[in-house]
Amino acid sequence: MVFKNSLTVKFMVGIAVITIVLMSINLLWNIRQYNSQAESEMKEKAAVIAQQLVATRAFIALKQDTINMNANGGYEFKHLNPAAVGKGIGEIFNGYSGYKFKQIRPQVRDPYNAPDNFELEAMKQLAADKNLKELWGYDEIDGKRVFRYLVPLYYDESCLSCHGKPAGVKDISGYDKEGFSAGEFAGSISVVFPMARFEAAQRTNVSSQVVFILFMVFVSIGLTYLMMEHIIIMPIRELTSKVVELGRGNLSAQVTEIQTYDEMRSLAEEFNTMASKLHELYNNLEGKVAERTALLSKANRRLLEQGNKLQAMNAKLTEADRLKSEFLAVMSHELRTPLTAIIAFAEILLAEGDTLSSLQREYLQDIFESGHQLLSQINDILNMSKIEAGLVKLNYNQVNISEVLDHLRHSISPLLSKKGLAFAVDIPADIPGIVADREKVTHIFRNLIGNAIKFTPAGGAIRITATLADDQQNLPAVVVKIQDTGIGISREDQKHIFDKFRQVDSAESREYPGSGLGLALARNLVEMHGGRIWVESEVGRGSTFTFVLPVIAKGC
Repeated sequence: MVFKNSLTVKFMVGIAVITIVLMSINLLWNIRQYNSQAESEMKEKAAVIAQQLVATRAFIALKQDTINMNANGGYEFKHLNPAAVGKGIGEIFNGYSGYKFKQIRPQVRDPYNAPDNFELEAMKQLAADKNLKELWGYDEIDGKRVFRYLVPLYYDESCLSCHGKPAGVKDISGYDKEGFSAGEFAGSISVVFPMARFEAAQRTNVSSQVVFILFMVFVSIGLTYLMMEHIIIMPIRELTSKVVELGRGNLSAQVTEIQTYDEMRSLAEEFNTMASKLHELYNNLEGKVAERTALLSKANRRLLEQGNKLQAMNAKLTEADRLKSEFLAVMSHELRTPLTAIIAFAEILLAEGDTLSSLQREYLQDIFESGHQLLSQINDILNMSKIEAGLVKLNYNQVNISEVLDHLRHSISPLLSKKGLAFAVDIPADIPGIVADREKVTHIFRNLIGNAIKFTPAGGAIRITATLADDQQNLPAVVVKIQDTGIGISREDQKHIFDKFRQVDSAESREYPGSGLGLALARNLVEMHGGRIWVESEVGRGSTFTFVLPVIAKGC
């Protein structure tokens, strides 16, 4: 059996971890309780020993007259005062009990009763606070841990014969009196318990607890393994084997050996139901496949027929578009020939017709301007047809934008003067020349400036600026802006302003003449050079047409 990453191992590890954590918490709690209980017992024992010594001292103090009486009824000091008795009892008690206690004072008479550092600190606290009835703690003596307990002693009337006033006078035992009064702090009874026995008992207790924890862990793991193996793993193995059979094509596989009545039984029943349905589905699958295949073939035939029809329609549309372009090109050429003659004759008559009346001259001027306007529209149609037919090629040369605008200024001056429009060109001297088709660039400017003149009311202004910037590929490009104070373009119309045959005014209320190809043609010519064009406008506030032409054209 493979144990790696198995469900049994995961459950066994989980149960073991939970058992160890819970038992460890219980062990720590027991150790804490044991320490607290042991401390209480040691404190109680120390308190009893201290109180017994206090009682003995009090008894000896009360019986001093009796103790020091000789056989004749006179006074004879026997050296059995409370300090001497306490010292003697302590030496005897310490010899056989392993415990130690002694009487200690801030001012030492007998070196045997001299306090150590722990006792000095404890006496300071007891002397400073009379409400303290006892003090205890832990210390280390000669490398061994001990429990220490102290209770305070106070002078009473029986003590003043040796420790009272006047100070400096020798008492009956030969020591100088200290000059104390009744109720003053006299010292402490110090009790010391070795903790070796307690620590040994604690180690024994911890060891037994650890052994019990390990026992519980192994028992839990074993029981978990047995339960998992018989309740979960064996049914899963049986179910897995049937799933494998089902995957290999045995659709009649059924789970029959699971001897449980829990969720595993429900799972086995659901598996059997699924296997039966799969078997039934497989038996009916061939008929359904044949039926779907027939439907698919029929659908494919219909799609093929529709595709043939669409292909035929596309061919017709392509041919119609080609014929339309050829027709427009032929018609444009045919119209340009007589129109050119009309414009030429009108120009000759205007130049040499000195005998013309003012009305005749006005009519000839109208013929001349209308001819030029019609010729421009025909040229736009012809150029658009050539572009769509792929017949337009760019002839790259070095082009100076300022020179192009200076040349255009002569041809548009009559139109500007007629409407009284201000015309300004702001081209910095450091704007470099661009590699482009000069004729096409001139056409772009002509169409955009003509559009600005057409839609700018009399008295308005047109301004052209150019700057050097980087295009979308971070290459140097010239950015040209053509601003006017014309009627403006609504946001809705701006979406279609560069479409063919689209103008901002409707056909029914058209006020401005034109074919609607000027901006479309300008956009095509800009994009042929690898540039882009857009418009920013507000109705009644004028428009700004911006186009970008790379300094070095694509493919050069």
